[in-house]
Amino acid sequence: MPVTAAAGLVGTGGSAWAVGREEVVAALRTTADGNYDGSDLWLRYMPVSDPGLLRKYRESVTTVIVENADRNKVYRHSTNLSMAPGSTERLVETTLAAARDELVRGLGGLLDQAVPVKTSPGDRIPDGAVIVGTRDSSSAVRQYTSADDLAPVGDDGYLIRSFSRGTQRFTVIAGNTEAGALYGTFAFLRRLQTHKPITRLDISESPRVKNRHLNNWETVRLYAGNNASGTGGLSGENGTIFNFAATGASAGRNLPVILDRYIVVARAMASVGINGITINLVNADNVYLTAQYIAQEAALADALRPYGIKIALSINYTAPTDPRFAPDTLTNEQLDPHGDEFRGWWNRRARMLRDSIPDFTGFTVKANSEGQPGPQDFGDDHGDGANAIAAAVAPLGMKIYWRTFVYNADVDEDRLKRAYLEFGYIDDERRPDGTRGRFLDNVFLQTKNGPLDFQAREPVHPMFGRMENTNQALELQVTQEYTGQDEMLCYLAPMWEEVLKTDTYATDERGRLLGKRLMGHIVDGTAQRHSDTAIVGVANLGNADNVTGHHFSQANLFAFGRQSWDWTLDSADIAADWVRMTWSNREHVVGTIVKMMMGSWEALVSYQTPLGIAHQFRSSDHYGPNPAERLARDDWSPVYYNKADSVGLGYDRSPTGSDFTAQYFPTLEARYGNIGTVPENLLMWFHHVSWDHRMRSGRIFWDELVYRYQMGVQYVTWMRLTWDSLQPSLDARRFSEVKAKLAIHEADAGDWRDTCVNYWKEFSGRDNPVDDGPLSIKIVVNGRTIGGFDLSASSYTIPVAAGASPKITKVKPADRAARYEILSQADDVPGQAIVRVTKEDFFGPIVKNYVFIMEHDTVL
Repeated sequence: MPVTAAAGLVGTGGSAWAVGREEVVAALRTTADGNYDGSDLWLRYMPVSDPGLLRKYRESVTTVIVENADRNKVYRHSTNLSMAPGSTERLVETTLAAARDELVRGLGGLLDQAVPVKTSPGDRIPDGAVIVGTRDSSSAVRQYTSADDLAPVGDDGYLIRSFSRGTQRFTVIAGNTEAGALYGTFAFLRRLQTHKPITRLDISESPRVKNRHLNNWETVRLYAGNNASGTGGLSGENGTIFNFAATGASAGRNLPVILDRYIVVARAMASVGINGITINLVNADNVYLTAQYIAQEAALADALRPYGIKIALSINYTAPTDPRFAPDTLTNEQLDPHGDEFRGWWNRRARMLRDSIPDFTGFTVKANSEGQPGPQDFGDDHGDGANAIAAAVAPLGMKIYWRTFVYNADVDEDRLKRAYLEFGYIDDERRPDGTRGRFLDNVFLQTKNGPLDFQAREPVHPMFGRMENTNQALELQVTQEYTGQDEMLCYLAPMWEEVLKTDTYATDERGRLLGKRLMGHIVDGTAQRHSDTAIVGVANLGNADNVTGHHFSQANLFAFGRQSWDWTLDSADIAADWVRMTWSNREHVVGTIVKMMMGSWEALVSYQTPLGIAHQFRSSDHYGPNPAERLARDDWSPVYYNKADSVGLGYDRSPTGSDFTAQYFPTLEARYGNIGTVPENLLMWFHHVSWDHRMRSGRIFWDELVYRYQMGVQYVTWMRLTWDSLQPSLDARRFSEVKAKLAIHEADAGDWRDTCVNYWKEFSGRDNPVDDGPLSIKIVVNGRTIGGFDLSASSYTIPVAAGASPKITKVKPADRAARYEILSQADDVPGQAIVRVTKEDFFGPIVKNYVFIMEHDTVL
């Protein structure tokens, strides 16, 4: 049960707002017991466990001062807005009230005592005061923070500064806007949550990207529903985060009723700087444009608005033809993007939304992709369609996010080439004034990080940097469609860091390399001077207790927000903060869990799609493997991507193949196009690799490929064993739930390894390599050296001569860096011995438990 400000009392002048200690302690006791469900995400605010640090924090924070917290009430359309009966969260009417309440909640929990809140500094600022506000709202902020100080941080940024005046020591958290002050509040609380210093602070932060949004995909790819399978809802709900049309027992919990989880998610989003959410699936249902749904959307917007979050909708291009909008409907013949009828319809519908939601941000459009209608169905192109709707909503200050996830097979045989071929020429088109680029200024092309479809590792999409004259939004997938869904522990921040810090080698119009050209520079606008910038995360927030379906999936939502705010952050530092805020500040716990997280993505790549093989998922759910699958559509089929034959494996996209590499800037074009220079982790994205190709390790490709599959599973084994060791340090429910997930994870990783390797064997004609793997060993039993162990096997039969000892007398690792431990010996024959071999490899520790079955040798 979260600690809320609802128990406090607000006075006037300098009187205090306080939460009763008994209520604080009772709430914390509830979250501290073994049945905690993860519902607070990373905003749990457990008491600081280090007595010395707790004493210092209590000395440094004695009072909170928020002036005029209730003055600037945010717009509220819904007169009947209310929390559901029995809620522990509460609605606020201003952003500064949200900041104030978060400090009451957070400090009350972290300091294990109530901290009074004053509405005025009075004649003398108290020692240990924390002052929050803007120069407009707060006399204290005006006194200690100048306009020049705040100017560099912009609308969303903040300052956190420590001041010392004689015996007075206090902290000022200031923004140019109330949203900035709120972001600063969360940043300050994060320091306490992670046991960082809160004195002598001089912090100035602002986001590198302006629009930091989520796309919520409702029930499609939903892995966070509260039913047993994690893909749907109980009690009449559909499993997603927001209730629009729940039935049965949940019918009374539909919007405009606000549920606790809406406010928890709003607080969590604000805590990492996410400032927008498109609330429905990109395969859009037109119901979201009806009057009934707009009224519900307005209520949701009202609840989210104090947290700096604005909403948007996904739309269907042909929505004007839907009879639900009669008499205001159009015919197909009237869907001319250059005509007044089409533009007028979208303007009218956008005005309906604006009348209820004045800060409504705009529309996301998936067009001419996977059965969704679009302008090409009527002889127009993406520029025509995007500009038509953009022109209709531009007078209302709205934007259009037009997804570039298109792959019309008629465009090119290679699916990866199609998006740029459909959009690039529009960006290059010359305008009447001599400038280039036909897309309007309020259009964003929303492009996935890679050219295929959210695979665990892809090369960066060649459109980034190539679309110099068009606003581009980077689309990342937070929900783990291809990265383990709600079963596998896969921390995605290292992947996003790799993407954002990849050098595009972008050049100017004269072919000269840009000074700032990393993917992050393209996205944040500094590379090519784009002033409006965006990052979008595809999320599937659900109604499961922990909101994300897997406790560790919360880390991906946290990391997305932090990296959207500042893409230069280190993913390991983000992981450490999340672990401290979510699990524990005990150093051994933090270090262990961070290590698990940091290797988890690379391990998943290894047991699913190593060395650049792509999209080997079964079509039914995109979770398990099926490399042999052939579908009605060629480019949905795993065989289309693996091209397995007797020669080798992989898709040739070099100049001698599809020449996809030509879409990159010259440096990457040359690097990716040459099998000798392409990064090996992207090898099969660009080349058909022969089974005997010599790898940089010295091994042939076949051997390296099999060992990579095995290493991925061996890392998951290490994670499972390591998690078990943490049981004394973690709360019971979450520990057991993650333990159960890791058991599934290990089994399913093994299935990936065996299914894929066995299928490749049919083409390579080779057995699994032995004796040269990172964890390969030979053993000595009764003077005989025995090896040849396939690392994919679960156990091995060892023949022992009659009367001979079954004891293992020596273990010989193939890799000098590997370590072994004999966990058990066979006392007799038949019997069993277990040897555990470990090694720290390039993405983390790997473990193999050799189970040896000692049996009588009938031959000897």
